[in-house]
Amino acid sequence: MPNPISTWLNKLLGRQQPPRRITPEKIINTFKNGVREVDEGHPKNAIKYFTEAIAASRNSAKLHHYRADAYALAGDHEQAIVDYDTAVRLNPKYPDTYVDRGNSHYQLEHNETALKDFSEAIRLKPDWGEAFANRAVIHAELGNAEESEADEKTAISMEVDAPQLAEMLEIARNNAQNL
Repeated sequence: MPNPISTWLNKLLGRQQPPRRITPEKIINTFKNGVREVDEGHPKNAIKYFTEAIAASRNSAKLHHYRADAYALAGDHEQAIVDYDTAVRLNPKYPDTYVDRGNSHYQLEHNETALKDFSEAIRLKPDWGEAFANRAVIHAELGNAEESEADEKTAISMEVDAPQLAEMLEIARNNAQNL
């Protein structure tokens, strides 16, 4: 007959099975499922897949970035920023993360922080028209007309859609005037 104290101690000490190891193939498939869900317009489903992949590979900047993008698409920019911050810590030299984090900061009206993110993206990738366009909009929102115009010219020289940028800048300048 088993000793009741021994049985109790074993339960207390958690004679549990070690956590199952998730194979690299499973992580890749889970990641692909998340990407598919984003492509199909289901960011909340994608978040679940990316979260599962992150649980198996916590130090992947790419996984955190993708989950952040899914949070942003779902409108949860605060949570997106948490994952973008993690992605930046894991890979501080990837300019896309700064642009995407800047976009979430912009959505939350954290314009000064968005400006810093766009500037860092430009520092890392000085030929990226989208980053210049985004920074031009932020400068316009902040009332920095000269900086906005300079970034606008640079963005257009890098073949950013000039009419779309002009429309965005007009809205930003109107927002700045209404403050």
